[in-house]
Amino acid sequence: MTSTETNPVTQTLIDTLQDKVLAAFEAVGYEAKFGGVRVSDRPDIADFQCNGLMGVAKSRKMNPMEAGGAVLEALELDGLFEAEVVKPGFLNFRATDAALVGLVAASVADARSLAGKVDARKIMVDYGGPNLAKEMHVGHLRSAIVGHGLINMLKFAGHDVVSDVHLGDWGLQLGQLITQIEEMRPDLLDGGDGDELTMENLQEWYPIASGRSKEDDDFRDRARNATQALQAGDARYLALWERIVAVSKASLRRDYGRLGCEFTYFYGESRYQDMLGPIVSKLEDSGEAELSEGAIVVHLKEGKKLPPLMLRNSKGGYGYGATDLATIVDRVETDDPEFILYVVDARQKMHFQQVFLAAKQTGLNGRAVLEHTAFGTVNGTDGKPFKTREGGVMRLHDLMEEMHAAARMRLDEMDKIDASLREETAEQIAIAAIKFGELSHDRESNYIFDMDQFLQFEGKTGPYIQYTCVRIASLMDNAKAAGLEAGAFDQVSDNARALVLVMDEFPAKLERSVETRKPSNMALHVYNLANATNSFYQSNRVLAEGIDPAVAASHLGLLAAAKAQLELGLGLLGIEVPAKM
Repeated sequence: MTSTETNPVTQTLIDTLQDKVLAAFEAVGYEAKFGGVRVSDRPDIADFQCNGLMGVAKSRKMNPMEAGGAVLEALELDGLFEAEVVKPGFLNFRATDAALVGLVAASVADARSLAGKVDARKIMVDYGGPNLAKEMHVGHLRSAIVGHGLINMLKFAGHDVVSDVHLGDWGLQLGQLITQIEEMRPDLLDGGDGDELTMENLQEWYPIASGRSKEDDDFRDRARNATQALQAGDARYLALWERIVAVSKASLRRDYGRLGCEFTYFYGESRYQDMLGPIVSKLEDSGEAELSEGAIVVHLKEGKKLPPLMLRNSKGGYGYGATDLATIVDRVETDDPEFILYVVDARQKMHFQQVFLAAKQTGLNGRAVLEHTAFGTVNGTDGKPFKTREGGVMRLHDLMEEMHAAARMRLDEMDKIDASLREETAEQIAIAAIKFGELSHDRESNYIFDMDQFLQFEGKTGPYIQYTCVRIASLMDNAKAAGLEAGAFDQVSDNARALVLVMDEFPAKLERSVETRKPSNMALHVYNLANATNSFYQSNRVLAEGIDPAVAASHLGLLAAAKAQLELGLGLLGIEVPAKM
């Protein structure tokens, strides 16, 4: 029977209802697996539903409506929900006004918006993965934004998270570049104080060196010799390499900083070079690695359709397989993570399958579960990989500059905020457009980067959600000037139910984002919340003539609660809310 006594709401409505439904199923002897509660497919009919009566009826050879009646009798809903059984056998639930009011009060009182914390796990996130001497381009966008958003959510959920950028700072490409520099600018190897080395230099010389190495046998041989000399510790080459590292890192930190990305470690592949020989020798001695056509490889016992993982080639050079295994060993010894997530392009799938199987087979991964958090490609509006207007690969810095300029132009056209605020606001809008444009898409899918669409203040965009927050803040200021303050939400008026029920989903969306490693779940939640907030705002005036001050205060209270959750969700996505727009 349903009690009329109302208990305080201390968790989400769906969790509260789930507990009550399971208790009722247990009370009548039905299996708990049939008692799952979900958000209703028909919000016009019910807020929540349970579809397990058919399963109960089948397992017990009884009428599902009879089973539903038994559950209904056992339900103790404490005045928070109304329930009914509908044919052919479903339980429908509707939250009472008291439940909606209680949910908002509980959410306002909790800075986490009722999202609990999980048992902490140690998690390493490998994201970024740029190379030295090359500026980041649009292809680095997904790893940076997905990786950073995922880290924010993992930490917020309660996990102990460390991260590493894993720079490509070693190998033949560096030998090629050093050889080119030695030929064009030998003075740079002398280390004179007046000899500057810039990112522009490296951007110019790197493609020349790479191209020559493919066509010029003599140059390629000299580049290989330079690589071996560098790796053997040649003082002049090491000094030049260190300058290349410093210049490159400054450029990378500039772009990552603009995106808000931070790393516990800014390590490169060079860190692991001294480990390669001993690890390969150890695996040879144990029989895990063996000679195959002059190369040292690990044959993958579980991956029968996968080629063996090459550790050292027939010429004695170590490959990415050896470097990645050494990286795992170092991470296990340094941080002992329970999970290592590699936020890397899906096109590297086979390589990571090989590395993960080899690490597990040889025991090098310790207790760590290795996951490839793969993502698709970023395409232009023509459906092809994103390019500049001239057809080249777009630098990430240039993309951010273009987005900033477009946002600034929009602000100038609107002319609603002081000129002194427009640069900062344009940057916040541009970064929000880029990040939400990325995170609103499932990371495993390819998506189209549409600069014009992403910057719109309407539709599924970051600026739209920012503007929703700014709009509420402006309403609060105007209300305060009129002598009105936000009060406790206690008036369930038009569209309030829909808004509160969206707010109720925040903890589940956070949990889903963490479990699936997909921040897109949170991005879609804040978009839905912005829509529900705007619908409520439109249908519930606050400052219009004739509005009861108590009703206005309730409306303001609900809008303030929605704004707080919007800003919480945006913060997890790495998006700032401007003061004005």
